[in-house]
Amino acid sequence: MKRLFILLWLMPVLGFCQDGEQYLRSSASMLANNRSIQKRFYYAETREQKRLDTLSASGENYRYRALNYLWHQQYEQAEIWLEKTTTLYPREHGFVGEQYLHLRDYPRALAHFDAYDALTPNFDDIVGYNPVSYMRGLVHRATGNHQKAIEQFSVGIDSLTKKHGTEWVNYKHFVSRAVSYIATQQAEKALIDLEKAAKNFNRSALIHYHRGRALLQLGQTAEARTAFQDASFFFKALRAERSADYQEDDYNPVYEPEIDEALANLKNQRP
Repeated sequence: MKRLFILLWLMPVLGFCQDGEQYLRSSASMLANNRSIQKRFYYAETREQKRLDTLSASGENYRYRALNYLWHQQYEQAEIWLEKTTTLYPREHGFVGEQYLHLRDYPRALAHFDAYDALTPNFDDIVGYNPVSYMRGLVHRATGNHQKAIEQFSVGIDSLTKKHGTEWVNYKHFVSRAVSYIATQQAEKALIDLEKAAKNFNRSALIHYHRGRALLQLGQTAEARTAFQDASFFFKALRAERSADYQEDDYNPVYEPEIDEALANLKNQRP
């Protein structure tokens, strides 16, 4: 009788343990699946099962088809569908311009950004999370036209600053304009932008790295060394928090060897 009582008392616990064990197995299986390499574009798996060629005509479906080709590095097919998307759905010009920017096809990227902006000429349209003026600035900067890049970066930055203040401006936008200021030997203006950027995100390795570059341009080696040291510290801190290949900004990539090289070059220099 006593044994029966103990068995009855333990049954809920045993059941809970079995459920817990099943949950752990399920979780392990899910984690294993998440670690496996995807063979195709994330959204395309279900869509391809339903056959891409039977999808209804829509900007979204055309966009996913183009992204699927990009995922498989079938660039000729991707180009066909990117252009077809904007022909039938002009509001997709911004998205298509962004894809060409990633592909470093700058003439096409600029053409699509211009077409996107022309849809509402009195409004700085948004592409993803950025104003189209900022995206055009990135194209001009990539092709070496820094003066034009500064003009385009300023459209979005100045407009938002005037309406809401600098704290509403994405710090990466200030960094991008600062990079062009440094390229055109305007280090003082770059430092002003980087100071504004730091107020919006003071743990940025990106900001400190370019601050070091601007200070070097002004001959302030001691301050530049401190900026590069800060960049190194925050780069390591952010990498530890996120991932080994983490970049603050894909449009302004900074790599640890660049920071180390900047510090090494200053090692034997006097302030």
